Amino acid sequence: MASRASILCAAFSARQIAESARRSGIDALAVDFFGDLDLKQSARAAEVLHGDYPDGFDGEELLAILGRLADGHAPIGFVPGAGFEDRTELLERIGARWPILGTDAATTRLLKDPEGFAALCAKAGIAHPETRRSVVGDPAGWVSKKIGGAGGSHVRPASDTPLDADRYVQRRVTGEKWSAAFLAANGRIAMLGFTRQWAAPSADEPYRYGGAVGPLDPPGDTGPAMVAALERLARGVPLAGIASGDFVLTPDGPVLLEINARFGATVDIYDRDDAPLLALHLDACRGRLPMSVPPAGTVRASGLAWTDVAVPLPADFDWPEWTCDRTQPPAAFGPGQPLCTVVAEAADAAAAEALFHARVDALHERTGRMAA
Repeated sequence: MASRASILCAAFSARQIAESARRSGIDALAVDFFGDLDLKQSARAAEVLHGDYPDGFDGEELLAILGRLADGHAPIGFVPGAGFEDRTELLERIGARWPILGTDAATTRLLKDPEGFAALCAKAGIAHPETRRSVVGDPAGWVSKKIGGAGGSHVRPASDTPLDADRYVQRRVTGEKWSAAFLAANGRIAMLGFTRQWAAPSADEPYRYGGAVGPLDPPGDTGPAMVAALERLARGVPLAGIASGDFVLTPDGPVLLEINARFGATVDIYDRDDAPLLALHLDACRGRLPMSVPPAGTVRASGLAWTDVAVPLPADFDWPEWTCDRTQPPAAFGPGQPLCTVVAEAADAAAAEALFHARVDALHERTGRMAA
């Protein structure tokens, strides 16, 4: 019997890629910062890289780990997740040893260059916030972002953030935040769906990512407008495989904030046994897009449960079945850390989101008793 294909993958958290690989009949050889229980269950092999989340990977250690994992497996290539947006030179080094299964390093660098991406949007006629290296006018109307930042925790009010070489500013845009997930190949895209997103703000991180719910139909004609914007962008940028576009819906139409050309936070909403995203991603990397993606049938909400206080997990702690990214007990979490991912499924968005928040509250109540 022929051996299963394998992939190398790395991300801040590689669990979603590994689970999708398992659903696709592919062995994942995974590296991330956490080594959670469900990563170990899904991956063929996994190692922890003791990096500085969310500041990125140590390149030499990552390359050494990938080499150990690849030994004896002949992986078909490397699938990147979150963590390479400001490490594109590291992605190039990995690509010199294994094929990059996804958008290449040069394109990722362009997408995450503030001025370069703004120019791409202008050329394609896509609404995008005014972007500069320093504030013009009242700083209250601007936000400061880290170049290559991910997850929203790096976004700060410009008035509270000193200028730095690795930061830039954008005009603040208000409205509902939506994300459009898609597959890209040869200048074309195939939509996976839309999610509505929300923040889980803290005192220091007012734009911190909270969660998302979907797949949903966006209001009015904003869905077709978002698709049209992504189609125009894809014709001029060599995207490959899975990607997502983050939009803000304003009275004047959708405004594109950024493109994440990798597996992202909403994978838990879309990935299913009958349509595993990694299989679709690899097909797109080979130039094949699906004619259509099977409808989900239900709506999922997925997001992070953030700690408010220091939380110790005893050795006998039993994670609820609706959690993902489960740390091996005993463990300790500091205030403001992600405790785990919570997933909820229901017939509609309101029910799924309500169930998600109820589960987060239940988890906080349970772990709060341990912290008391």
